[in-house]
Amino acid sequence: MQAPSKDTDRYFEDIEAGETFTVESARTITEADVVNFAGLSGDFHPLHVSTTRAAESDFGERIAHGNLVFSVAEALVADMNPRSFSYGYDSVRFVTPVGIGTTLTVHREVVETEEYNDALGRVVYEYEVTDDDGTTLLVCRHITLVERRDAES
Repeated sequence: MQAPSKDTDRYFEDIEAGETFTVESARTITEADVVNFAGLSGDFHPLHVSTTRAAESDFGERIAHGNLVFSVAEALVADMNPRSFSYGYDSVRFVTPVGIGTTLTVHREVVETEEYNDALGRVVYEYEVTDDDGTTLLVCRHITLVERRDAES
């Protein structure tokens, strides 16, 4: 079942396991992304910043930081629900290296919902990031806490 767009205003009770949301071919990882992320994070590993070293590697080219791909994917697909906030991530895996020029598609599915306490519910999303060929690049689980409708009264 297709979920509403990411700009939602929903309580825990409005979110159902099985909901999906996909952002297709939404963002291409650029040279500027990699350079800016290296500067921001301080991660200047040669596989990210050295054309020569990367060409000599098993990848044959420079690759994006896994955390850069993760950050871009999260920004593309995450709910902007004012009733929800991030509780963390589990099982983040950088499955396939991402070269500069790779365009990302991000798929999200609600895989678990449960009451957390009297005020909040727990919603777990599974993310899969793919390229234009459908190759899986990254997978993770995003855990969120969402206001319960009954808690407002």
